[in-house]
Amino acid sequence: MVIGVDIPNAGELPAKLGVHEMARRAEAAGADALWVSDHLLMVDRDSRDYPYSADGRPTWSVDAEHYEAFVCCASMAAVTERCRIGTAILVLPQRNVLEVAKIAASIDQLSGGRLTLGLAAGWYRFEFEALGHSFVRRGARFDEMIDVLRSCWSGRPEAFSGREITIPPGIVLSPVPAQLGGPPLLIGGMTEPALRRAAERGDGWIALGYAGKWDSEGLRTRLDRLRLLRREAHAQRPFKTLLKLHAAPAAASALPGLVLEAEDMGFDEVIIEPPWGNGLDAASESIADVRHATR
Repeated sequence: MVIGVDIPNAGELPAKLGVHEMARRAEAAGADALWVSDHLLMVDRDSRDYPYSADGRPTWSVDAEHYEAFVCCASMAAVTERCRIGTAILVLPQRNVLEVAKIAASIDQLSGGRLTLGLAAGWYRFEFEALGHSFVRRGARFDEMIDVLRSCWSGRPEAFSGREITIPPGIVLSPVPAQLGGPPLLIGGMTEPALRRAAERGDGWIALGYAGKWDSEGLRTRLDRLRLLRREAHAQRPFKTLLKLHAAPAAASALPGLVLEAEDMGFDEVIIEPPWGNGLDAASESIADVRHATR
């Protein structure tokens, strides 16, 4: 079982504890991968689109500091040696595909081929609109961007003219990633479109779970659905399944047991949320407990 660790890059903890220091401590405690989340901006308007709260409102303040995901990936890679570095999740359709390709290739080269990109379509309409992109057409844009990204990582992307993305001929993007074909592209989300996109286009799937409201039946159902979709798509690409497991600090003691249950379900990696709010030592101990349990 691969143990990933969520490194908070939003709120007070990145400045208080340091993204780099949390990354160092997580690797020393036995983590195999380090993951950060993504929002480029928030909008000071009442949103009811957040899919993971009862009333649809985000569970954090619009004024909360949110450090940029790629910057955090570079920072974590610079202070670690073996952990994979990744985004869980990067909202791909609200970014420029050539810029994403360039930044990702640079981080992958400088980290020695340790980057993984977890990607999703996104839920925050106001963020899309503020960045100048259509929220309604984000799915089509997402699909085209996945294809274009892989072409970009050849160093000379093919010309492309789609509904949402246009790439002119003659583009040169250097350096290319250290990983042949580029960083793995994992699709995140619990909806049917997310599962289908993961099955048909992704190198893996990132599911979402909560220690405080553990839903083993729901996770097993989606894993079964994903396997069926991959068979229907005749998918041949190597594929990984990951679970991003959110846990409040009070639920840290439940993490080892839940990770073992996720392993029994068939997940290849669990991204745990250790109790960083209780300090670096408490979080490190929690990571070590999970690592010990899986060994």
